[in-house]
Amino acid sequence: MGESKIFLSAGFDCEPLEAKSPGCGGPATWQESEKQVLTIAQIYRERNLVDACSFNLTPEAARAQPDLYKSLHDEGFYIGLQPNIPGFRFPTYDRKLGLYSADEQRDIIRLCLDDFEDAMGFTTTTYLPCCGSRSDETASILFELGFEVFIQSGPGRYPKDRPDMITVGLFPFPHKASRTHRCLAGDLDLLVIPNTVDVTGKYSRYGWCPGDPRPEAPVCEETHAMYRDIIDSWLELGLAMGVPIIPLKVGGHNTARGAAANIAYLADYCLEAGDRFGLELVPASPLDIRREAERVGIL
Repeated sequence: MGESKIFLSAGFDCEPLEAKSPGCGGPATWQESEKQVLTIAQIYRERNLVDACSFNLTPEAARAQPDLYKSLHDEGFYIGLQPNIPGFRFPTYDRKLGLYSADEQRDIIRLCLDDFEDAMGFTTTTYLPCCGSRSDETASILFELGFEVFIQSGPGRYPKDRPDMITVGLFPFPHKASRTHRCLAGDLDLLVIPNTVDVTGKYSRYGWCPGDPRPEAPVCEETHAMYRDIIDSWLELGLAMGVPIIPLKVGGHNTARGAAANIAYLADYCLEAGDRFGLELVPASPLDIRREAERVGIL
């Protein structure tokens, strides 16, 4: 397939307010959210990485601050859809996406997209399931509704009581989604891009989730060493497997718990990845990665 390329694609999830997003811990106020979003945008703007930075909106965030996100979109930041289902039209729904039937999921996702489009005045073709919750039918539903990219949690998750969140066996790099199983590659014209996680077993969250380079961690050398280990081992795995596209799919959230110093450190370390590994690094949105996948024959 030719030489591998590294694609930096950072996505920041914009959650509903904490009081109306059970279990997901959004911002306390929309003012907090706006301050964090503007901080993130400035970090990526200063590094000429606007093309690498996405904001993944819940319908609530889109409705609360459409002018903010429209301005960022006009500047070149990518906008995706990341509904927090228990926070969507709160308190209408009380479960994560993958715990609903296929028909219910179809109706919910369509409503989420309608709310997003009504607020923003444009659509998006990138979908992220909150907390990684999806079922075997979700990919087919997204394809049916016109989505082109499906961002998933990185491989290795095994919460024993939540089959909708398991990612054991998920191929770690971009691939076509399956019509029949949430962790398999398949033949749908829908690109799955997994988030970047620890593949060495050294880092973990909750005991069932591989560590990832999220900014909600102490600002210290130990945190930054974890970021370096995760990024380097991810790139080493992609090169060992010979895949043509190695996304560094990192991110955070619209809360003040995401330290700006960590966001900046990770952006800088990723930006240097090409030099460290002797490869080209391309700032890219999820849709840019899909276009590259089409070019190299993954789609």
